[in-house]
Amino acid sequence: MRQEIRQGFWRAVGAHPFGVLLVALFLMMLLSPSISMFGKFSELFQGMRALTPLSLIVVAASMLALWQRARHHALNMLAAGIVILSLALGSVIAHRALIPFQLGAQILFLSYMLYVVMRAVFTSKVVTGDILCGAVCAYLLTGVVAGLVFVEIELFVPGSFRVSSWNATAAAQQLSFINDPGWLLYFSFVTLTTFGYGDVLPDSSIARSASVAVAVIGQILLMVMIARLVGINVVQAATPPNGDSPKPD
Repeated sequence: MRQEIRQGFWRAVGAHPFGVLLVALFLMMLLSPSISMFGKFSELFQGMRALTPLSLIVVAASMLALWQRARHHALNMLAAGIVILSLALGSVIAHRALIPFQLGAQILFLSYMLYVVMRAVFTSKVVTGDILCGAVCAYLLTGVVAGLVFVEIELFVPGSFRVSSWNATAAAQQLSFINDPGWLLYFSFVTLTTFGYGDVLPDSSIARSASVAVAVIGQILLMVMIARLVGINVVQAATPPNGDSPKPD
């Protein structure tokens, strides 16, 4: 009985790679803003290393999706291995010089993952549960990639982002976005959804430009994805089960 349950679980995982990725991305979105609070218990949750466990989960889920949905398996696994190596080095050697490489590897890999997800959604002929998960994954991947880009901007142009003066707690602590990058992932998703709470503000020209781009891309992506899924569903509903074209009235 236990073996059948285990086999059924792995079959479900293999059949829904985008569903697994969606769970990983939700964990990244929900936990990244607050995971740094565990830094007072362990150095592993301080600075950029705080995001390493969540990033590894997302990369592992991406590897599964790439294996199921993309070609060139060897190259894809090599790219994922480079990202994992960069995350491991960043955890063992806490040096600021490694951060650009670590961020760049993640941005490139997750951008490619975003392309794979988008291609799968836009080339699908039917709307399945996994395709729906893929559409949501594309939206969340955009937020994660944008958040990492924001951290990269803050690294090369310090002071590009600041905490609003009305957020007295964070302002009093003289928050460093490099030491607590979860703030910029939080800001990324807030900007992507156009909520704009105002507790984190872009304070340089490049940060403002990137923020506007993320807000616009988020809305365009949302509209295009909905239009695509509705279009597929309409065609799917109008096509008879035998695959013949519907007869005119």
